[in-house]
Amino acid sequence: METRERKRLLLHILLAALPFWLLDLTLRAATGGAAWYPLYAAAPNLFSLGFGALFTALALLPPRRWGRLLYGLIYAVWAVYAVVQYAVWRILDRVLFLSDFLFAGEGLDFAGYARQIIDGRLAAVAMLLLLWGVLGVWSLPAGKERRQALPLLAAFLLAQGFAPRLYAPVPETLDWDAWESSGYEYERFSSPVYDLALTGPYQFVLHDAWLSVAPDPDGAEKRARVDAFFAERPAHQENEMTGLLAGKNLILVQLESIDDFVLNEQNTPTLARLQREGICFSEFYTPQYSNGYTFNTEFAAQTGLYPYANGNVAYSLSRSAFPDAAGSLFGDAGYTANSFHKSEAKFYNRGAMHQAFGYEQYHSALHYASGELEVGVDRFLVDCDELYARMIDTEPFLDFLITYSGHLGYDEIDALTTYALEQYPEYADDSRPYEINGLFAKARLTDDMFARLLERLAEDGLLENTVLCVYDDHYAYGLTDRAVLEEYSAAAGGRLLERTPCFIWYEGCTPRTVDKTMQTVDLLPTLANLFGLPAPRTLGRDAFDPSYAGCAIFPDGTWLTDAAYVQNGKVVWNDGMAEEEVAEMNAYARRFQEVNDAILDTDYYREI
Repeated sequence: METRERKRLLLHILLAALPFWLLDLTLRAATGGAAWYPLYAAAPNLFSLGFGALFTALALLPPRRWGRLLYGLIYAVWAVYAVVQYAVWRILDRVLFLSDFLFAGEGLDFAGYARQIIDGRLAAVAMLLLLWGVLGVWSLPAGKERRQALPLLAAFLLAQGFAPRLYAPVPETLDWDAWESSGYEYERFSSPVYDLALTGPYQFVLHDAWLSVAPDPDGAEKRARVDAFFAERPAHQENEMTGLLAGKNLILVQLESIDDFVLNEQNTPTLARLQREGICFSEFYTPQYSNGYTFNTEFAAQTGLYPYANGNVAYSLSRSAFPDAAGSLFGDAGYTANSFHKSEAKFYNRGAMHQAFGYEQYHSALHYASGELEVGVDRFLVDCDELYARMIDTEPFLDFLITYSGHLGYDEIDALTTYALEQYPEYADDSRPYEINGLFAKARLTDDMFARLLERLAEDGLLENTVLCVYDDHYAYGLTDRAVLEEYSAAAGGRLLERTPCFIWYEGCTPRTVDKTMQTVDLLPTLANLFGLPAPRTLGRDAFDPSYAGCAIFPDGTWLTDAAYVQNGKVVWNDGMAEEEVAEMNAYARRFQEVNDAILDTDYYREI
């Protein structure tokens, strides 16, 4: 082959491999990857060039016509993947691990919501990806160039072997700031946007898949780490609230998107009264570790543990043992435990997961309704005689209700929003964004369920012996305009948006406000204390335990206490914590997360 032809062939091969790197660069830039790891960093670029070589090699194996088709198919799959990840990032400010795609069905239910992010930015990203693909297909060398595939495959293997060595070394001592080490994060792979910035999309998928199936050789070490954590933590101290509600029925209600600025006298008069008359936890936070925001909080409230930040516990841990989860804990005390929600049992794998939590049965309202709109109105859970009968059939009972009416979207094309505004036209206020009107009107539908529930319990003589514990699943992230969300929210932006309502009410309750900082995993041990049940072996703590100062720990290492707020290792505000105390809390936050994952990794509770 003449020198000119060799150079021409080499140029075409390079141009064919280049679009895969350009796709990666476009995605990392569009999702703000530079804020986590430099776009010019060697490791992610080397990974993506290596994969570009691999995909080009595969396309060189068949004749050019079929090779172009294969190249186009491979590129199209990755281009669609990139557009989906960018769209998810626009909505949730994060991207998806492979296991998170199991929630795709929920996303399809709200395609209208996703439509609202189809704008010039999304179109520009899509057009760039299309342009790179056309360049690659056009550049693929003519003729049979199979012999060129071997060095391309070698280039891919070299990139796989060398790129991980370019990350910062893992610290010998894993202090609170270990997450800043790119090598440590590559091993842990727990922060999806950071991980995408570290690796690029191709290695992101490959490494995520490997970690999902790789055996854990450190199981014994992890269990020992958990043992040490629980041994060092102060034992639960009984207090003036211990056993206060022993023997009473409990209805545990997880609200859907009833944020702190949504629950008030105007929007939710019944809920506002119950909160005012009950025990109100005014600094309650619902950190979001998993992309399935609703099930994230559901899992944490039921088990006292957070789900994996890089995995979906609804499908990976349904056979794990949770002997101290809510259903099991109350069931061991003689309670009948059942759960109720709109969706079918297969959604979030609730049929299996709620059984793992100790509930006798998960009841889907869809089996009793005539259609989606009817069952989307929360009051149906109580109005339906068959469902209500299962709630109160045998005392004492634990009922877990998950509301739905407040679910996104809140725009003109959402049927439930339209219905809510028709039922309550007073919320159609032209001075406010339409989505706010929709959010408030849908919250009123949820409030109607509580009014009817109280009425039926009173009619059946059950109200005086029944406790309501109400908490929210997450802040109102379904509002597409974050500026509107921050304007209405009492929080100041950032992680503080995840402060949500939580209260306990029963007849004769002495109104009380608990302003200690709390997080979702604290709810279960707090309830156990109030009902006089054994303290569960969880990461959460009883809110009334005098030895617990209170805190909220978020998946990126951010933490909040009554005295300080530290985000990504940087002090945002400090109201009296010494530097040594801040350092200790930093270390505790990291250890908290490592122990949490170790419990899940090892199915820790099964052995005990």
